[in-house]
Amino acid sequence: MSYSFHSPFYCILALLTINFSPLPAQNQGKQKPVLAFSLQQAQDYAFDNNYDLKNSATDVKIAQKMVRQNTAIGLPQVNGEISYMDYIDIPTVLIPGFGAMQMGAKYNATGKATLTQLVYSGQYLVGLQTAKAYLETAKQKNLKDKIDVRDMVANAYYMLLVTDEAIKILDSTYVVVSRLVEDARKAQEQGLIEDIEVDQADLNRSNLEAQLTDTKSSRNVAYANLKFVIGLKDDQEMTLTNDLTFFLVQVDRDALVNQPFDYTRNIDYTLLKRSDYLTLMQYKLSKTAYQPTLAGFLGIQANAQRSEWNFFKEYQSWYRTSNWGLQLQVPIWSSGSRKYAVDQARLNVEKTKVTDEKMRVGLELQVETAKKDFSNAYAIYQNQKKGFDIALKIYTKTMTKYRQGIASSTDLNQRYTQFLTANSNYMQSIFVVLSQKTRLNKLLEQF
Repeated sequence: MSYSFHSPFYCILALLTINFSPLPAQNQGKQKPVLAFSLQQAQDYAFDNNYDLKNSATDVKIAQKMVRQNTAIGLPQVNGEISYMDYIDIPTVLIPGFGAMQMGAKYNATGKATLTQLVYSGQYLVGLQTAKAYLETAKQKNLKDKIDVRDMVANAYYMLLVTDEAIKILDSTYVVVSRLVEDARKAQEQGLIEDIEVDQADLNRSNLEAQLTDTKSSRNVAYANLKFVIGLKDDQEMTLTNDLTFFLVQVDRDALVNQPFDYTRNIDYTLLKRSDYLTLMQYKLSKTAYQPTLAGFLGIQANAQRSEWNFFKEYQSWYRTSNWGLQLQVPIWSSGSRKYAVDQARLNVEKTKVTDEKMRVGLELQVETAKKDFSNAYAIYQNQKKGFDIALKIYTKTMTKYRQGIASSTDLNQRYTQFLTANSNYMQSIFVVLSQKTRLNKLLEQF
């Protein structure tokens, strides 16, 4: 891993940190298989393993099944029916001139099969189009979910790198401060300095140790967050192959700020248009309630009546009936319910025009704001980088003077505090500029 963006610090402290080789807490003890990820590899892994993306992919499959279900409604339908009746008392019929007579058989069975075919239905045709539109919306939503997860992985990746970098600097500083404490104690034993200066150096080390502990705790959280976002299991470990320099050299402020924006190809806008189309299809579907429905049918039926239970004897007859026909359903009067349903759907279509305008204005405002935020973040990053280099230079020189007896412990303490503040601000500025770049890239991407 390269640290060229603050290499002077490592040049100065290299001799003091030669034996320092920190291992993340997750890799201590029992060794687990470690997966190495570049940012692109982490994003690709998340596309297959992120929890939300798994559900999003399932939503696409559900939409595909919905299209097939709606298609099947217009295909031939076959239904079978078997009924059996056992008369406890056989029906009695009054026949003029003959009186009351029992007619029928005690045991009765009927087998029936019906084939139906939808010939015309406006609701079916529009419903099928709506289902297909829903499928396309689900696919578009899945794409947006992938983009969101991609950017979540990027920010989590940056955060872990920045935290690791901060730990390296703090660890190296801790080695230097510890050496200063030991030097101060030796000087105090020789009567060269007062014990208060030793106490001050020891206090600095204690404060740094507390800060280091807090940062390592934050590192554990950042590490767990990245694992969660990309979908790694608890028993899987990872290491990152990209470093901060790799990403920082790719930041081109002018190119991003001057890149034109086409709201019609923004992922959020394209998804909104899919939603608008579904609303329009609902309007068309509501109007089909005024249209007639035509269906054809073919039926075959067999009946058997027995005085003894012998339906399956070969010599006993079953009496068959067959028929076919057409059925036309014509909506005539609904007391206004169909009209009001159409009116509601039409008003929803009108609402989409307002929503579209709101989205366009909102996206243009977001882009303008994102460009401003990115430009500010980039300027702050440049300033913080310069400030870190200067603070490091001042702290190093003051530390040298302190060892030579030229600078006081108060001077060293001030420079030490200044250096740690500059380091914290610098690390934070790196994350902000990279995350703002990710945010702006997402808005400017075209689909």
